[in-house]
Amino acid sequence: MIVNFKQILLLLLAMPLFAFADNGWNDALYKQIEQNVKEPTFVDKTYDITKYGASPKATAATNQKAINKAIAECSKRGGGKVVVPAGTYNTGAILLKSHVNLEVQKDAKLLFVFDKQLYPVVKTRWEGMDCMNLSPCIYAYQQKDIAITGEGTIDGGGSNETWWKWCGKERFGWTPSLEESQKIGRPLLFKYSEAGLDIEKRNMKDKGMRPQLINLYECENIAIKNVTLLNSPFWVIHPLLSKNILVKGVKIWNEGPNGDGCDPESCHDVIIEDCTFHTGDDCIAIKSGRNKDGLKWNIPSENIIIRNCKMEDGHGGVVIGSEISGGVKNVFAENCEMDSPNLDRVLRIKTNTCRGGVTENIYVRNITVGQCREAVMRINLAYEPNEQAERGHIPTVRNVYMSNVTCKKSQYGVLVNGLDDADEIYDIHVDNCKFDGVEKQAVKRTGKSHNLYFSNLVVNGSTVLLDPPYKHYSQWMAHSEMTRTPNSYLLDFAKKPRWSYTVGTELEPILDTYRAYNDQALLQYCKDYPDKMISADGNMTGYKYDEFNLDNCRTGHFLINLYDLYKQPGILKGMKTLFKQLEKQPRTKEGVFWHKAIYANQVWLDGIFMGLPFYVKAAPEFKGYKKAKKYWDDAVDQIVKTDKRTYDPATGLWKHAWDETHKQFWADPATGRSQHTWARAMGWYTMAMIEVLDALPSNYARRSEVIDVFRKAMAAVVKHQDKATGLWYDVLDVNSPRNYLEASASSMFTYCLLKGYRLGYLDESFRDAGVKGYNGIIRNFIKVNPDKTISLTHCCEVSGLGPGYNPPYVPENKVNKRRDGSFDYYMSEPVRDNDGKGVGPFIWASLEMEQQGLPVVSK
Repeated sequence: MIVNFKQILLLLLAMPLFAFADNGWNDALYKQIEQNVKEPTFVDKTYDITKYGASPKATAATNQKAINKAIAECSKRGGGKVVVPAGTYNTGAILLKSHVNLEVQKDAKLLFVFDKQLYPVVKTRWEGMDCMNLSPCIYAYQQKDIAITGEGTIDGGGSNETWWKWCGKERFGWTPSLEESQKIGRPLLFKYSEAGLDIEKRNMKDKGMRPQLINLYECENIAIKNVTLLNSPFWVIHPLLSKNILVKGVKIWNEGPNGDGCDPESCHDVIIEDCTFHTGDDCIAIKSGRNKDGLKWNIPSENIIIRNCKMEDGHGGVVIGSEISGGVKNVFAENCEMDSPNLDRVLRIKTNTCRGGVTENIYVRNITVGQCREAVMRINLAYEPNEQAERGHIPTVRNVYMSNVTCKKSQYGVLVNGLDDADEIYDIHVDNCKFDGVEKQAVKRTGKSHNLYFSNLVVNGSTVLLDPPYKHYSQWMAHSEMTRTPNSYLLDFAKKPRWSYTVGTELEPILDTYRAYNDQALLQYCKDYPDKMISADGNMTGYKYDEFNLDNCRTGHFLINLYDLYKQPGILKGMKTLFKQLEKQPRTKEGVFWHKAIYANQVWLDGIFMGLPFYVKAAPEFKGYKKAKKYWDDAVDQIVKTDKRTYDPATGLWKHAWDETHKQFWADPATGRSQHTWARAMGWYTMAMIEVLDALPSNYARRSEVIDVFRKAMAAVVKHQDKATGLWYDVLDVNSPRNYLEASASSMFTYCLLKGYRLGYLDESFRDAGVKGYNGIIRNFIKVNPDKTISLTHCCEVSGLGPGYNPPYVPENKVNKRRDGSFDYYMSEPVRDNDGKGVGPFIWASLEMEQQGLPVVSK
């Protein structure tokens, strides 16, 4: 055997790359950043500010002078620790110098006062634009080995009476009479930046531009540890064009305007860990300059780790932007907790065509979120669309990885806003994430983006697929059922073959889906049922003629449609037996079919669907066209009489059933009606009418009688549609928190509304109600499973009445008093996924949406 060592070497060299590509997280780079960030060390010397004249009783100017003198002397002598002991010290701007650790000890507070004279003009950036402005409260320029530590507090003195009113918003104290505010300064600085004015000429003093709490400009080897930072005038921690930065154990509370917690700008090698953020804006916002200034410097923020932080409040948890003209790359965020109704997004990347820049290699994992107001992940390339600045700088966002993130409440899961004329969002990965309580859409995309990859992203219990295996929900659901139950004769959770109305109710819309899309697999699935269940001589497995069970006739409607395509001899003979049963079916004195022999003298809404559509459609086949009119008249009579007996004028709804004798334990002794309106029973009734109309000739004189009852029923259906979701409750005439939105009835009503409009029985308002119902089903009931099948959830398994004592059909030992038609009874029946009595009508409703080209929401 010849071994190609060069090929083996290349393969081995490639293996780490493959491992990286599979899991996203770049462990090697992460470890390199950890090694690069080294906490500065200091000479073991202490300089107590009180020894230089600082005192809790002194003026701010006196304390400012004393603190700066202590810092300057400490730095000049080789460094050490400048100590702020217990007590509150009013002060102005502090200038931090190399080799100095400013330690604010426990029970000590530096309180920065609102006095412009104590804040000299220095070189800085304001919202990513270079300028000369009032000194930040603590400022350093081109220093190294610096730290701010201790268990004390640094208070920026921000309030509506001081710095915050300069923001220009009334809720923070601004009034039109105020002569200084960023309403004046910000537009002016924009003008300076766009014009390329020298930085030294951009003096923003007296223009209302609030200073940062901490701004470390072109510094290296920085540590900010354990302090509590309060009430910043503007951004709280703002490292700028700096490197080797550690922010650890810091507690930030700042509810002021633009009160970002920690904003590294054009910095590299940064670790932010074990911090708590309660901010009036973004908790952490990574930046790299704005527009022309950022593009001129073109220095990215890179190699940043954020871990073990708690975001109690703030607009964004981890934000990149919007001032990112220099780009951002290699950001890692992990093991953080976020939870606030004011937290808009967990990961947010925001930019626009004024900015440009490339944002890439962003890694987020193991984040636990209680709630956020908008989206767990948002990437927005159209931020501030009306910004007045030079356009044409196309931003790029790529290689973003989010994994193991959970969120309990949000409007969206993933929200991506690309540009319309440039496709610059790509290679976005969301893996093993679970977002519950998503109120609008799992994924919303506008503009252009490509190469979005979701793996095991579960939103509201449903797996999110960007590329579903089927274009149409009708096909997708049909094939999902085939995957779950490869043998059609075992549908409806059967353990052995059985004759079942549910199977017929489900196979018929699957057959209609075959007709719509010529999907041969669906046709074969439908053929398998009679091949297994009906012998050549027409005997049907599990069917018993003498039960006079209308349910057993429902499958005949499926068979008569299948027979047009599949002339299996047993099908025809079986249908003749079913039709014979209907001809001999026991009836009430008024001539309406009993539901079953065991339900003697009872008319159920269910039974109208089980028997009459097949009865009407089969009559011309087995009796000839001339004789069929007798059967059509009979069917119309039964629909009209059922309407009369089950309709309740008090509620405007139809009760589940009517007992001719008024003696059944579930029946009202005065009316014979059952207690409540079970939604699925009304669904059966409305579907029965629309199917009967399908079978009746267009010139048949009594069609209008059926249409009138159908319209009356559908008007009641729309009246009881839930306004918020577009769905329907299991029991329509009971308002109770125990009631629940139910999928099978919602699918039936939706189907009837849509088809009724298409066939001209209903006006556009009913179609609109149907569209609302369908999209409510998609949002609330359709779940995408990990195997790429879909499920219809929240289906009532079954509900019925009795049977009560009714010899000879029901002896005493067969009475079922539990099924008494009470609300408690209906609520006691089990709810399950993928009940065929819901799946079939959902497929029909889907076909209507598809045929009419109606709008479907994204899942």
